[in-house]
Amino acid sequence: MKKAMNMSRAMRWARVLGVMGLLLALGGARAQEARAETGSSPAPAPPAGSPYALRRQRLLERFADGIVLLHARSTPKAEDQPSFVQDATFFYFTGLGHQAGAILALDGPRKEARLFVPPPPEAFGFRVEGVDVAPGAESARALGLSRVEPWDALVPYLRARRSEGVTRFYIDEARRSEAIGAPATLAPVAGDKTLWRRAIVEALPGARVESAAPAIREMRWVKSPEEITALRRTAQITAMALRAGLRSLRPGVRQRRAEAAVITACIEAGGDRPSFWPWTMSGPNAHVPALVRSVYDERQLDRTMQAGELVRVDIGCGLDGYGADVGRTAPVSGHFEAGQRETWNLLIAAYRAGLAAIRPGATIAQVMAAAREALVRRGQVTTGGQDQLVTAQAREAVRSLTAPKGMGTWTLHGVGIDSGEAPLDTLAAGAVIAFEPTFSAGTDAFYLEDMILVTASGYEVLSAGLPYTAEEIEAAMAGR
Repeated sequence: MKKAMNMSRAMRWARVLGVMGLLLALGGARAQEARAETGSSPAPAPPAGSPYALRRQRLLERFADGIVLLHARSTPKAEDQPSFVQDATFFYFTGLGHQAGAILALDGPRKEARLFVPPPPEAFGFRVEGVDVAPGAESARALGLSRVEPWDALVPYLRARRSEGVTRFYIDEARRSEAIGAPATLAPVAGDKTLWRRAIVEALPGARVESAAPAIREMRWVKSPEEITALRRTAQITAMALRAGLRSLRPGVRQRRAEAAVITACIEAGGDRPSFWPWTMSGPNAHVPALVRSVYDERQLDRTMQAGELVRVDIGCGLDGYGADVGRTAPVSGHFEAGQRETWNLLIAAYRAGLAAIRPGATIAQVMAAAREALVRRGQVTTGGQDQLVTAQAREAVRSLTAPKGMGTWTLHGVGIDSGEAPLDTLAAGAVIAFEPTFSAGTDAFYLEDMILVTASGYEVLSAGLPYTAEEIEAAMAGR
């Protein structure tokens, strides 16, 4: 019996390997055909006059006294990740969404852009076709670069430029502090930006290695018309996925089932991937101190949702290199309880007051102040000695949110290639932002988020058509 099973297993593997061989052969043939037709590498090649070339020119002008070094994502996607996701800054300046490991050098004194590329990558022991840029003049012309050179030429180039008088080298930084995976007494073993800085410092002892992050953040804050079109599409796809997520909520269902519904809806609506794994955090998981533990939990804090609880549905779909970030709070049972309803509608009123303050030149602090003032008005005592609120939960929400530093969890951040980008303090026409109030009242956590374009005269909600009030949320959950 065991011998027969082994023979059967061997035959199955033979068939699988045969199919794999056929697919690899077809893929190789198609790649060769693509090279023959284009006369260049099959990797995407933005033209010289593309937005990427114009962005590189702006950065060259900004750092005319040194060399900016931007690193692509270093590794292929892990097998448990939904897709390869390029380093956002590298993508912003090259448009190369598939190229791993490459290094873009923007030489300010020479006003030139060089790309240093690794050898063709491998996966499962096979060479991967169609994702790498080949060194040479042809690739440089196609990409609008001064030169495309092999990886090994990078350090000799940097050392030669230093001997010629270049003393400053600039790199990007992570939006938040990176986990380095080792005690401070050891060299870091994790953190792409941390490791890249260390590599440059060790290759160029004594050189000044400084941050280009503030300038890059300023450039990425205001989106081009093409970027706005891309983000409008990701917002629309994500809005459809959010409605699917709301319809999947019910007592006795695991959070993972709701996450799966969101991912399926992202793909069916035309997205490439989730821009981040969905947070469908119910009951105690929805409070911020608890939900952040999900990034260290192999089950994503999975639990069975219970009647009476609220769920934070915080999601984003990605398309063509751009992400999204949208969300709502919803009742597991499909109906808000009295305190939840009043508290949620209170949040909506404050949120809309914040929206009304969004315009070019307004500061994030002013948007938050407008929302806070709306909460203060709702909590004021009337001339008859009664406040305007009915439930204890809503009163608690107003007390906590209007206290000093009470709105510290209300955030506003940028959205672009990354679903969460660092904001500037002042809004500008063309910025795409996510306005994200989050707070707890009693045993419940409340959260709301839209993608918003700052226009010349105010704002436009890109994630349009989503429910706001408690009654609208309930209708959306019922499929209406």
